[in-house]
Formats: sequence, C-alpha cells, structure tokens
Amino acid sequence: PFGEDTINPAYQIARSLPTKHRIPGLPPIILHGHPRPITVSYAHVREIIPELLFPKVGLKPRYDIVLNIGLAPGRNFYSLETLAHRDGYNQRDEDGRTMEGDTFWRIVLKAPERLHTSFDTYDVYRRWKSGLMNVDLRHSNNAGHYLCDFMYYACMLEYWRREPRGQRPCMFLHVPSGLEEEDIHRGREAALGLISALVASDMAEERSKKAEGVMEETEWDRAADDECS
Repeated sequence: PFGEDTINPAYQIARSLPTKHRIPGLPPIILHGHPRPITVSYAHVREIIPELLFPKVGLKPRYDIVLNIGLAPGRNFYSLETLAHRDGYNQRDEDGRTMEGDTFWRIVLKAPERLHTSFDTYDVYRRWKSGLMNVDLRHSNNAGHYLCDFMYYACMLEYWRREPRGQRPCMFLHVPSGLEEEDIHRGREAALGLISALVASDMAEERSKKAEGVMEETEWDRAADDECS
C-alpha cells in the first residue's frame, strides 16, 4: 500500500511478470520476484534490503541485476531513475516516522550524498525506448525523496559498502497510477522492456570490455615483438 493507494499498481505489475523471459539474441532471463509488497517503512527497508541482495557470508550478490518497481502518484509516464539520495527523507512513512536526524548512512558509513547506478543509463534508455515507441518512457534523476528513493539508495549502498568503486547493477522503474487491466498490461510490457534493455546493455558492455582487453593484449604483443626484433 502507498498512501491512499491500498492496492499498489507497482506490485500488481511486478507480480504479473513471468519467471523466465526470452528475447532474440540473449540467453533466457530468469526473474526472481519478491513474494509480497515491500512495506512503506524506512526501518523495514533498511532491515530487509541487505539480506535480500547478499548472503550473510561472502561478497557475491544473489542476483546479476536488481530492479525495483515503485508507484509515482501524479505521473502519467514511466521513468527510469538514474540516482538515489542519502538524505532528505522528511515525509512520514506508514509507521508515522521520518528519517530526520538519522545519521547512520552519513556519519557511521560515510556514504556519499548520492549514489548512481553503474548502468549506462543513456544506452539503457535508448534500448528501452526503441522497443516501446508508443509508450511514454522518460529518463529521470529525481526518485522522489520518499520510500522509492530510500529503497533505491539502500540497494546501491549494499554494493558500495562492499566495493565503493565497483558495480552497482541496480535500477528503479517508476510507474503511474492505474489498476485497470490495460494499465497493468502496459506496465508489464514497460517492465519487461526495461529488463531486456538492462540485460542487453550489460552484455554489450561486457563484450566491449573483452574486445578492449584483446586489443590491448595484441598491441602489447606487437610492442614486445618489435623490441625483440
């Protein structure tokens, strides 16, 4: 639930997603959905996110990509969020609490004011938009300073804590209100399109890195051959 929305369209979209998604040119994508809506509570999010993303022992994350889906009341479009904020959570959650005065992230962890996803968001957006030309899709850098923003930051923080300069393969999709069948169907297509775009972009980046590595090795070999000749 989210404020006056006793049934959250974001969760209805999430629960409609298949467990396996296939698109041409990519390996099968296995989807793991959370079995119930995340409670609109700062304390609950802070408690549950670490165990959802990482095992208690080890640095390897449970999933290759983490996609959060949340409701943006008042918007009539879908938005890809590029970053999340550490501070500014002054709006009360479902427990009646805010994060005013909380300094754990800022002082104890010394976490940055903002965390950005490690995805190339312009490439992801381009791929996402190309597959859904008739849907209003946008690129956003304002996740709202409420639970969506907070949860997005909490997800990326877990990666940052383990490797500050490492990858943060997280994304947040904001969806508009609407519980009609066509609304959920459109949201499902937007979510699947974004998942496809994230996977395709990530794999393209991996191929690019491998190609650069081969090129660097070849150039090094040539230099070594020149020295020896």
